Formats: sequence, C-alpha cells, structure tokens
Amino acid sequence: MRVTERIAQYVIKSSYRTLPKDVIHQGKRCFLDLIGTTLGGAKQPLGRILVKTAGELGGKPQATVLGYGLKTSILDAALINGSTAHALDFDDTHISSITHPSAPVIPAVLAVAEWKGLSGKAALEAFILGFEVETRIGLGMGKKHYDRGWHNTATCGRFGSAVAAGKLLGLDREQMKMALGMAGTQASGVRLVFGTMTKPFHPGKCAFDGLLSALLVQRGFTCAPNLIEGPKGYVEVLGVESRLEPMVKNLGKRYEVLNNTFKPYAACLLTHPTIDAIIGLRNQYRLKAEDVEEISCDVAKFCLDAAGQLEPKTGLASKFSTAYVAALALAEGEAGEDMFNDKKVVEPRLVALQKKVRAKVVPAYSETEARITITTKAGKKYSAFVNTPKGDPRNPPTDKELENKFRSLAAFVLPEAKIERLVKAIWNLDKIANIRQLVRLCY
Repeated sequence: MRVTERIAQYVIKSSYRTLPKDVIHQGKRCFLDLIGTTLGGAKQPLGRILVKTAGELGGKPQATVLGYGLKTSILDAALINGSTAHALDFDDTHISSITHPSAPVIPAVLAVAEWKGLSGKAALEAFILGFEVETRIGLGMGKKHYDRGWHNTATCGRFGSAVAAGKLLGLDREQMKMALGMAGTQASGVRLVFGTMTKPFHPGKCAFDGLLSALLVQRGFTCAPNLIEGPKGYVEVLGVESRLEPMVKNLGKRYEVLNNTFKPYAACLLTHPTIDAIIGLRNQYRLKAEDVEEISCDVAKFCLDAAGQLEPKTGLASKFSTAYVAALALAEGEAGEDMFNDKKVVEPRLVALQKKVRAKVVPAYSETEARITITTKAGKKYSAFVNTPKGDPRNPPTDKELENKFRSLAAFVLPEAKIERLVKAIWNLDKIANIRQLVRLCY
C-alpha cells in the first residue's frame, strides 16, 4: 500500500475551502487550548532552561517564544513552544492514537506563519492537515507500539509537524513524500522519561524536526519517498502488529480532529475517569478524607502503564500517579494545575491518603473507563463508574469552558486585557491577515 504517496497527495490537494465548518471550528478550539497550555507552561523550569539556552546560542529573530517575547530562529521557537505546550501535561489528547496531537504541530505552524507573514486561514489549514496525518499514523501504529514503550506523541508527531510546515512552505507532492520520510527516520521517544522534563521535550523536538524536514526538502534534500511503508522503514522497524490501512482510510472524509479530547484536569488523561468518579462521590456523599479507609480504583491497563507511579516526589511525577490523583480528588475536590507541584505532592495528608489507594487493572476496560469504590472507616461503601469523563469527545467542554481554562493558564504571563484580546483573535483566526497580529498578543 502506497501510504506515503496517498498522504502526500491528500495534503497537496486539500485546502481551507475543502474543510467542513465543524472541523474549522474544532481547529480553533485546538489553537485556543494549545496556546493556553503553552502560556501556562512558559515559565516552568524546562521553559526557562530552553529559553536561556536559545538566548546563549543565538539565532536570527524569525519567530517568537510565547510567554517571553524572545525572537529566535524558527527551529528554536518551535522547539521551545512545543515543549512548554506540553510542560503541564494539560494539552489535548487523541485517545485512539494515544497522542497529544496539537503540541507537535501548532508550534511549527506558528513559527513558519510568523516568519513568512502568513494568514490565520493558512495556519488553520496547515494545522488541521498535520493533525489528521499525525493521528492517523498513530491509529495505524496501534496500542502495542505504545505498550512496547514508545511514546506515540514523539514517534507520530514529527509527521504532523512536517506536513503542516510543508503545506505552509508550498512543498509539491514529491517534496512532501520526502518530508514525510525525513520525519519518519527521525522518529523516537520512549516512555521511561514520563514524569521528567524530557516528556514535554518530545513534542518540542517533533515540532523542530518536522519543520527542519520541510525546510531541507524545500532546498533539495532527499530521502526515501516511501519511508512509512517501505522495507526496513518506519512501520516495519517501529511497528508491533501495526497496520497501514488506518493511516489512509477515509482520509479527507472523516476528520480525527473531531475526536479530540480537551483536558479539564492537569494530569495524565488516563487518570481522568478516576478523578471524575472520585470528585462525583465526594460531592454526592460529602465524603471527607479523614473518614476514608480505602479507595479502590479499577482502571484500564494503559492507565497503570502510564500513571502507575506509587510514591511521586515531584509535581511532574505526580501527574503520572493514579494514587496521587485519587488522593487529591478526594482531599481537594479538584485537580487543577496548582495542585501538581513539588510542595503539594509531599503534603503529609496526601501522602497518607495515597497509601489507602488500591489500583488494579481490569483488562476489559477501555481507556475512558474506571470504577471507584470508596470504603469509609465506618464500613460504608460508595461506588461510581465512569466511561465518558469530562473532556471526552462524547462529553466535550463547551467553548466557554475552554475559554475559562485558557484564561486561567494565560494569567500566568499575560494581563487580563491582553488575554481577552487574544481569546477574540483566536476565535477569529481565519479572518487574521497576518499571524503576527496574534503572536504579538502572546507575550
């Protein structure tokens, strides 16, 4: 199956005019959410390290680091913005492909569009195409690719970034195939780094590498034009029972961006059914942490694979701990970004409550399912089952809820007046003549 050829052909032939209205609106929601998480994560330690490094190394002032206003090379801007976008692990998630799809793509789009002075409509077009390619490749790679230890966002994100950047740079079909090949040969990223700064570095590196691929190909760089499906290529080397058909099936007819999940909680998405269930039980029965004997969490396999840390010691690590989020949800009744920090994670009452959490895998459960049973010291049991947590495409946030999330994150670096102008600009992205108008509002 000529997957690389078909993807390249789809990207070249598609345009803003061919995109359905609901897809365009969802694209704007992705921009709102991703720019929000980027601003919220900008001042995290990894952001400061990357900004300092970029400043010391230098680079032509081509594109902006959001939240800082630093002008640097388009590659460094894409790297930093892609990393800070995922720094809080609060960005969107496409469950079926097990990717955080916007973080590798939007930073590359903003960098090229700002550099070239392109329109918001062109940025939206490129992003949606990149999103579709990235998530479909993730669908084809399958869950066993992730189960083996690969971080799908890292191994699939470069394709989305390369496609989006290539679309903005005007690559032709043959060049697009080469760019996809270069993206594939650079694909890497393993799950052992979860809970460290290197996990959010993955989508930043995807944005950097995908953009670099498109730039080099535009200048005559060559690569295998069938790297996705070819012998000793991407799927054969990195795949585990992976399939090519899902990568191109209904391409341009069914849009995966409509299946995107927007996180209401600042932790690993696989913990969200647990958080939803516990907060619901807490509120319904007015449960108090000091009255609880045990919190039993029946969860999907990938939940404990990704979020199985039992005694996290840092804010980053706590985002990947089912025990911590369960304790947090019961004790605080919320799981916002301010709840995942180095000080909070070692609070004695939360540490003690974590020890009462018993998590086990139920093989039949999907990634959006969890059953929670809370047993009190008085012997009473309260149980709840969640299969469509808040944020899921079957239970999506409203535009207003996404705006509120954006405001809470942007407030880390922007004044209120600028935040409101930025919200308005994103909802009118396809009417902006030059993306620089939007970028100027992001610092």
